[in-house]
Amino acid sequence: MITRIIKDVNTAVKEITAGNVISLPTETVYGLAGDALNPDAVLKIFEVKNRPSFNPLIVHINSIDDISVYGEEIPEELYKIAEKFSPGPITYVVKKKQIIPDIVTAGLDSVALRIPAHPLFSEVIRISGKPVAAPSANMFGRISPTNALDVLKELNGKIKFILDGGECNVGIESTVISFTEALRSGTINILRPGFITKEEIEDVSGIKINPEINSGQVIVYNNYRETDSGIIKPLEDREINLLSPGMLKNHYAPLTPLFLTDDIDYFLTNYIPAAGVINLETFGSLNNIAVNLFRVLREYDEKKYEYIVVSKVKNFGIGTAINDRLTKASAGFVRIQNNELIFIGK
Repeated sequence: MITRIIKDVNTAVKEITAGNVISLPTETVYGLAGDALNPDAVLKIFEVKNRPSFNPLIVHINSIDDISVYGEEIPEELYKIAEKFSPGPITYVVKKKQIIPDIVTAGLDSVALRIPAHPLFSEVIRISGKPVAAPSANMFGRISPTNALDVLKELNGKIKFILDGGECNVGIESTVISFTEALRSGTINILRPGFITKEEIEDVSGIKINPEINSGQVIVYNNYRETDSGIIKPLEDREINLLSPGMLKNHYAPLTPLFLTDDIDYFLTNYIPAAGVINLETFGSLNNIAVNLFRVLREYDEKKYEYIVVSKVKNFGIGTAINDRLTKASAGFVRIQNNELIFIGK
């Protein structure tokens, strides 16, 4: 199969309505998209990505009004937040209606809904009249793509078309918030931190974020392996309750081992040929770091260093989401002791 980068929205619409999968641009990262109401199309998404079936998908919809089309028992607090932040990089987990196939939600009775802000993705949803399931357009567990060429590197020969919408202007995946249980205790759960911050959500909703879940790492399930063929397989059969994408302990990872460090200056001042050293401070603001994070990880991965080192950023606002991605992408931690490097696995 030949994969082509295109700019024609009508071709993208035809692919979606025909039950095929295509890569579409969003403001966060590029997605691997298919008709969310077509189980066969959704299955193709899982097959192309080698994505495990226990990991649910986000369903992208056209407007706030569509939330009640695909979800039910919608609290007023959700609409208050949606009026402020949607369309945009925020996803709402609510009780699903039966119209959503179980394969989309990994058999759960909840569904993750998002209204994307990217004009091309919005146009595809509007013209096709379809809700669109679209995880990131990369192989499972790898770095999310933020431009069409990165998608081509990941999925060349696996899909027919990539709709080119330029560089993503957010750069990391959406914030995911859950309303399925939390409001009973007067809180909102953040299942995955993202561009819309905890503080912003609290300010608009007037509701506190559950402090036990806002790290985005409430699920630490990591019991899977990659086979020689590259297919992700669970090591054992057991029930896994992932309420949202992005909740696995390992995710967003380059092929080159990535290690976190508290002393990036050591690596900047000492030449270590094996190490690819990423200094996130060169991007200035946390917003700029978020926009460039996956791009620079992919760039350093392609340079074929033995390992990559990077430090976390200040852990507030969008920095929480950046640190979440770095932690999940990392193979562990490296510290300096007596001028020697000590690598500690995760």
